Amino acid sequence: MEKLKELRNTTKQIPLPEFEGVRFPAVIPIRKKGVEKALQDVREIQSRESDIMICTYPKSGTHWVNEVTNMLIRNKTELDTVTKVSTMLEVIPDLSVLDALPSPRLLNTHCSFKYLPKKHIENRCKIIHIIRNPKDVCISFYYHAKSDPVLDFTGSWDDFFEMWMSDKCPYGSWYNYEKEMEQAEKDFPGMIFTCYFEEMKKDDTGEIQRLANFLEIPCTEKTIANIAETTSFNNMQQNKLDITKVVSGKGFIYRKGEIGDWKNHFTVAQNERFDVQYTERFKGSSYKSFFEQIKET
Repeated sequence: MEKLKELRNTTKQIPLPEFEGVRFPAVIPIRKKGVEKALQDVREIQSRESDIMICTYPKSGTHWVNEVTNMLIRNKTELDTVTKVSTMLEVIPDLSVLDALPSPRLLNTHCSFKYLPKKHIENRCKIIHIIRNPKDVCISFYYHAKSDPVLDFTGSWDDFFEMWMSDKCPYGSWYNYEKEMEQAEKDFPGMIFTCYFEEMKKDDTGEIQRLANFLEIPCTEKTIANIAETTSFNNMQQNKLDITKVVSGKGFIYRKGEIGDWKNHFTVAQNERFDVQYTERFKGSSYKSFFEQIKET
């Protein structure tokens, strides 16, 4: 933690590095090696057949589903002292630390499907993917970007909205990310488990049971209920170790975790522009029918 504090205090904000038209956060591996080499190193990770990868666009519920999955793997219903960032592939300075982790390893990344470890795909290792209403993703990402120095953002909500609309957010376009993941589901049947943030909020025990089935981990109803209770947003916000809070004094990982917070920020004009873009960019998507139901939620 002391090293993290020192890094935060000494690391200067820099313009986000770009690769293949996508901006990436200025995390240590990318600063030291450049985006292309950092991504290449991620792709060359020696995956194990038991590896489980959580793949999400930022602010879609990654910490939540990571903690749920971690509890299922450990067969424990207490919050772990290990945080998601410790196994986030693109931010680990020395990827050899993964070699010491016991199997099954729970890894995670916000990088798009084409940048995942090649052996993970070749071995058809399990992937967990959570998707969230992009309007709420956009709002949550805005608040995160304001606080995270590696994202180099100091603008207003209006500025961030324009970044989103022009595909200039860190990790690139939400639409491109999700459509690539959707295609991967078709190309590799049975490898990817997709869950929806909104469904997790409405029926946490049901979705956790679905995830346990995908992972082939037997669980009692009591265990599932305990996991749901322990990983509730309020409990995670109050009791889960938030490295950003330890490092900076004010955490920004667990803000609201709500459905529909976008209504408190979008202007009428912004909402109309967003809907037009969404309709155009997600035409023909199998995910679209779900979002049509919650468009006004």
